[in-house]
Amino acid sequence: MSITSKRFSAYLLDIFFIYLLLSLITSIKFINPTYDKFIDSYEKYSEVVERYTNKEISLNEMQELNKDNYYNVTKYSISSNIVIVVGIFLYFGVFQKYNHGQTLGKKIMKLRVTSNDENEISIWKYLLRTLPMYFVLIGSVISFLINSILVFVLDSSNYMMASSIVTYFSLGIGIIDVVMLLIRKDKRGLHDILANTKVEFE
Repeated sequence: MSITSKRFSAYLLDIFFIYLLLSLITSIKFINPTYDKFIDSYEKYSEVVERYTNKEISLNEMQELNKDNYYNVTKYSISSNIVIVVGIFLYFGVFQKYNHGQTLGKKIMKLRVTSNDENEISIWKYLLRTLPMYFVLIGSVISFLINSILVFVLDSSNYMMASSIVTYFSLGIGIIDVVMLLIRKDKRGLHDILANTKVEFE
């Protein structure tokens, strides 16, 4: 199994671990007081999407009907987003730093983050390398933050367009990172370049 395959496998394991934990935490009403409103808004949003999937309404009709629902989903998910952002940084940054360059996924796949120049990797570099790599599968932490701000400064009519732009930008960053991992000889992604790190076999 190549190091690239092991890295993606470790990443998928980490996503499973961290989101299982974060899902439990964000369902606690004390931590996430708007959880019920989020679920209600998300169900309404999903119902409209399902009508579009069943060809009962057009794409334009779906976007118009879901304008307020999408806005409310973001508005009522801010508490969840904060928990997710903090959890991601703690797990992939702080925990990995003090667990000798390993997340649980990397430990299972026998991988370790090491410095590209033999210097000690600072906590800030671990946090920095967290940003680009986690855009694709779990959604961008930057998107979470920006969208949470936009929901308070834009009305529902303009929010969907602005949020889409942020999401596409984040997705683009994630794709660039993955492509770099696949085509570079040293198998270093954008996050490795920024933090001057590499991933090696344990």
